[in-house]
Amino acid sequence: MITKKDINVEGVDLNEASTEIEVFAKKVFDKLIEENVYPIPYYYSIYFFNMLEDESEEFKKSVMELIELEGNNELEEDLKFEQKLKQSFKYSKELVQQSAVIYKLSNMLKEKNKHYLAEVENVSTPQAFKNILLNSKKNIEIINKKITASLQIVKDLYAKNVTTLKEIEKESIFDSLYGLYNKNYFLREVKREVSQINKFKHTSSLIVLRISKDVQNKLHSEKSKIVVNRFIAKILLKTSRRTDIIAHLGEGMFGMLLKHTDRIGAMKTSERLSDMISNSAMFIEGDELEVNIVIGISEIFPEKNEIDIIDCAYKELEQAEKENQLYKICEDE
Repeated sequence: MITKKDINVEGVDLNEASTEIEVFAKKVFDKLIEENVYPIPYYYSIYFFNMLEDESEEFKKSVMELIELEGNNELEEDLKFEQKLKQSFKYSKELVQQSAVIYKLSNMLKEKNKHYLAEVENVSTPQAFKNILLNSKKNIEIINKKITASLQIVKDLYAKNVTTLKEIEKESIFDSLYGLYNKNYFLREVKREVSQINKFKHTSSLIVLRISKDVQNKLHSEKSKIVVNRFIAKILLKTSRRTDIIAHLGEGMFGMLLKHTDRIGAMKTSERLSDMISNSAMFIEGDELEVNIVIGISEIFPEKNEIDIIDCAYKELEQAEKENQLYKICEDE
């Protein structure tokens, strides 16, 4: 990967802090070293905010704006998601309550019918029989009216709950089959990274990958494909950094968002993943299976949207497979 040490521009030493925030960040780090405190994120965060209090109001404001830019959207999305979950719980609770009402009314109707049948057995005159029928009709109509009203409420609550659950599913971020983020979340994070790159001018990349078609052709059941893809998912989790976003994009396709990583870093990541996967023993249906993957790489181009960036990586993946290569890289047009 290209680093600042590899580059010199007009005699400027790019290893030196150049902006006010970089100078402050270096000061925090130096303070940790000076006080013999482990420079890990937990302690760095504490020192960062403590030392920030000694800075000017203007600087504090600018730093907090940067922090909020990263965190606000996530908090708002979490709040909306929680509101929808609570709404769904409310609908579910009301459905249970209405089901209890219908059950109670049904039992009442059953008991009334038994009562009228017992009365009919002891009828001695046509007039008495007529009175029982009129009485039963009146009471049954009252109960039926209540049941109909409750059934309508159940129908409305069910429709509302289905709509809310669909919204929750649409906004969910987790793929339960593979224990990774899902495509919705991945798209959202790539979109956010495009925005961050436009603002801060750093470089990030993403890769998409799946098992090769040669390997797919050796898998004769959907269950076998899921087992192999779970194996891939575990290795992706095992080899990723804390800042990487790993997701299942659907139909056995996986994505990795590599923040602050250029194409050279993405290539190294791809090669490392391929080595780990191909060198790991895997047995399917009693036979050892050599698993090979194919990859598409794209840097996050700030002038493109998240869909176009991922589509470009998809196309390069297909091209890499045609050319029997591990990966191909998108070029900015």
